[in-house]
Amino acid sequence: MSTWSLAWAWIRFRPLGAALNVALLGLGTATIALLMIAVQQFEQRLAADADAVDMVVGAKGSPMQLVLSTVFHVDAPVGNVPAEEGQFLEQHSMIKRAIPMALGDGFRGFRIVGTDSSYLDLYGAELAEGRLWDAPLEVVLGAVSAAQTGLRLGDRFVGEHGLGEAGGSVHDDFPYDVVGVLAPTGSVVDRLVFTSAATVQIVHGMDTDHDHVHDHEDHADDEDHADEDHADHADGAELRSPEITAFLVEFSTPMAAVALPREINQSTVMQAARPAYEIQRLLRLIGFGADVVRAFAVVLVIGAVLGLFTALFQAHEERRADLAVMRVLGATQRRLFWQIVVESLILTVAGIALGLVLAHGVAWGASLWLWEYSQILVSFAWADGEIVLVLTVLGLGVLAALPSAIRAAGIDIPRVLSGG
Repeated sequence: MSTWSLAWAWIRFRPLGAALNVALLGLGTATIALLMIAVQQFEQRLAADADAVDMVVGAKGSPMQLVLSTVFHVDAPVGNVPAEEGQFLEQHSMIKRAIPMALGDGFRGFRIVGTDSSYLDLYGAELAEGRLWDAPLEVVLGAVSAAQTGLRLGDRFVGEHGLGEAGGSVHDDFPYDVVGVLAPTGSVVDRLVFTSAATVQIVHGMDTDHDHVHDHEDHADDEDHADEDHADHADGAELRSPEITAFLVEFSTPMAAVALPREINQSTVMQAARPAYEIQRLLRLIGFGADVVRAFAVVLVIGAVLGLFTALFQAHEERRADLAVMRVLGATQRRLFWQIVVESLILTVAGIALGLVLAHGVAWGASLWLWEYSQILVSFAWADGEIVLVLTVLGLGVLAALPSAIRAAGIDIPRVLSGG
């Protein structure tokens, strides 16, 4: 009988213990592998959204909050700055372009972003249907925001102050017209609603250069009626100077990354934040929680290896007579040594295979769920470091077998056969 066949026969002789060892190894391996996949996907998603933006300039406050609210759109804005501050950025020799962004409202949890078409160019976004906005109160929907809200071309809706699902106060006087829907990009663009910065300023009672907004009551071509409607609304609130939430900046020279943030922070009422730097800070903060989960998984793997060591040691004690007989029948010490190691390898490989199947199965299911409900494309491919994980667990499995294998190779044949 071959070494592998005999090892498999011994494993089948004690199925419950073998199954427990495989399950513990599988759970530990699955936890670590799934964590690797999740962290890698998270980092890639953050990098994909942030790489398009060299720098964000906005109101003074928390740089992290500024980046989260304007690049990833997952936090409340820091505040607003006067729109004329943009002239400093537009005229600066180190800046290729500065894209304005006005925030404040949302619709069913999707943020309404007041900007220009240059924002879409950052992410290579293209229209799936309709056209881009070119007048106040016209909006273009991202792929996810269109799918989740059910809005189509020609539909109307009113924005809500804030970003939460429940929303805040509703701007009933300013309904938006859907004029376009974007194709999926796999970026933050998919989860936004786009309009002009002037629209956001009008909705929030800011004085702009626009003379009118759409009447939205079948009088879109009647400028006098629109002027009157806008004036009536203005009577109820004093118009404020236009403000911008932030500017997304693209550098014209690599030197800008070093000199420009300090110049803006010291010489203007605004602050500058580098998304790449803030992402690293965020990952360090998140890394602590990931380390806790990883440590728990490592404990599981070590526990499984110790269990494997105990099982092999006990099995050796139970099979001492069998091993002695094998030696009498001509089996070498090397054969007995590898007999125990191979048994451990079979259990270890089974545990690793179970763990990888569990990890990638969960990742695959999560990717299907995210695509179906949020149109977020997530890969469940191998993560960097999984090969190292497999080799490490294999090495631990061999290490767990060494004490028993050495004892088997050096078995005292006369003593064992005499019942000693």
